Amino acid sequence: MEENNEIDYDPIKSEADKVSVKQAFVSIVNFLKNLFSIYDGVDKEKTINDIRNDIEFSAINIWILICSILVASIGLINNSPAVIIGAMLISPLMGPIRGIGYALSANDFKVLIQSLKNFGIMVAASVIASYLFYLITPIKSETSELLSRTKPHVLDILIAFFGGLAGVIATIVKNKTTTITVVPGVAIATALMPPLCTVGYGMAMGNWSYFIGAFYLFLLNSVFICLSTFIVLRLLSFPKVKFVNPKIERKVKVYVFTVLLLIVIPSVFKFYHIIHESIFIQNADNYIKNEISINPEIEVLTKELNYDDEFSEIVLNIGGKYINEEQINNWKLQLNNYDMGNVNLEIHNLQSKAIDEEELLNKILVDNDKKIMSISEERDLYKNELQNIIRENNALDELNTRILTHFPAIKSLNYGPSFKDQLEGSRDTNFVFIVNWNNDTVKSDQKSNLESFINTELQTFYANKSKVLIFNQ
Repeated sequence: MEENNEIDYDPIKSEADKVSVKQAFVSIVNFLKNLFSIYDGVDKEKTINDIRNDIEFSAINIWILICSILVASIGLINNSPAVIIGAMLISPLMGPIRGIGYALSANDFKVLIQSLKNFGIMVAASVIASYLFYLITPIKSETSELLSRTKPHVLDILIAFFGGLAGVIATIVKNKTTTITVVPGVAIATALMPPLCTVGYGMAMGNWSYFIGAFYLFLLNSVFICLSTFIVLRLLSFPKVKFVNPKIERKVKVYVFTVLLLIVIPSVFKFYHIIHESIFIQNADNYIKNEISINPEIEVLTKELNYDDEFSEIVLNIGGKYINEEQINNWKLQLNNYDMGNVNLEIHNLQSKAIDEEELLNKILVDNDKKIMSISEERDLYKNELQNIIRENNALDELNTRILTHFPAIKSLNYGPSFKDQLEGSRDTNFVFIVNWNNDTVKSDQKSNLESFINTELQTFYANKSKVLIFNQ
């Protein structure tokens, strides 16, 4: 009897399985939708009232703003992050900025004008307060906290955007407990106060590059907070204010978005530069870590990473082992592996070049040999000179004896060499003899014979000497 291995197909059960899978998928989608959706928790009317109330700028707000600016300025000049954070917590800067974003999303140009006016008052009061502080204070050092606000970084822009998103989302929810915890964090993260303080510092120091960089950083942060507010309110379909005259509405919109475009366009180019600078810094750090710091005998004491679109460089101060030119050239070749082939590498050795012991010993021996040879040659030279002097003196003594023997009419005889310098730099030697005769009247032939005799005798010893000079007394 054969066994039947076929499985019976049940179409009703198969259809039921499909329905259960579909229901499970729908349930997951609904769960995720409910989890991430914020539509149900939005209180539009309350949100609009809160944003409008925060736009108002009273005398109390001005004084709070000035106090927070002064606290932030002290924190920057003392390089104290804690003080700077405290100043940002008490600053009422976010109101007018979010008001601009709301006004643009709702076409409420009356609110836009009011927000822009209060925004201008806020900026002017902040800059003047920080300017006067830095002008009066005797402490004017450029701290790292100050310098970090002189040029925008890509992360600063992203922080302003996502911080603004968090702030406006916390504002629109019905449960205000979330707002109490989120808004202070947004005020800290978006960092509007420190750039304004740095603007005043740049004015007080007359450093306009600091002024422009810090002001542009503040402007970018403000624009991206406005942009995040605009996007959230538009996605949530907040009501718009109808404009009486459509032509005026379009014209105002063109003006507003033209100004925003002019602000954002430079940030696009700056963003491009910042991205490339960030990539360069990341590659340079990896290069230093993997190629240089990996050697335990080498210590990178300080590093300076200078990025420029046309010329970038890495400047390192190296301690520990001395780095020779061959090693530096090898490091330069490794730059190509980190996409930095056009980057200039500059190495400063803080350790003097170590001389090998054998090389040092050979150098000492060679120097000693040279000194010994020099002393030996000098000794031989003096010895020869001394021998020549002794020989000449002996020859002259013998000549004196022979002169007195051949010329008995001579009473006394004085003699010695005389030196005559030539124009071309050579020296000529003459021998001078002073003769004292017994008789006052001496025949001329005796004098002539004496001179001839002396010349003949001297030629025996001094073939190259010059003539003899004889003076009779």
